[in-house]
Amino acid sequence: MNSLVSAQAISFLMSILNGLFLGFVYDLLRVFRRIIKHPKWLINIQDLIFWLFGSIIIFIDIFKNNNGTLRGFLCIGVFLGLIFYFFLISKLVIKVFIKIYSFIANIIKFLFKLIIKPIKLLLTPIFFIVRKIYKLLKKMGKWLIIKYKKITKEIKIIFKKK
Repeated sequence: MNSLVSAQAISFLMSILNGLFLGFVYDLLRVFRRIIKHPKWLINIQDLIFWLFGSIIIFIDIFKNNNGTLRGFLCIGVFLGLIFYFFLISKLVIKVFIKIYSFIANIIKFLFKLIIKPIKLLLTPIFFIVRKIYKLLKKMGKWLIIKYKKITKEIKIIFKKK
């Protein structure tokens, strides 16, 4: 009898851990939503996929650790884990992940500027020269078109005289 109680206590603790894990994964999803704005319909689909994923995790755990027997205390354990996570840890986890994201984003921006500025400094004179050559060729092209039209007009006049 004592081993049965300890096995059920372990199952209960595992269900609490499952609730904590689901809360953590949901917070990752929430941080992702804060970073990249999503339309409401996509949020609904993400929530549906999340809860399907969560249900599968819980089902696998129940099947593995409790021989597939669903007991009320397991559902209560998952629920308690979620409540514990969302009321005590969630805000801190979200703040930490957003700070980590901001830190990484700032490093990437800095590296991008560090790489792009010298390239921009090198390419600016080249673009200036290319732009001048383009304008010169454009003027020459217009001049050639005008000359071509005059020559073809003169040729037509010459052939009409004969």
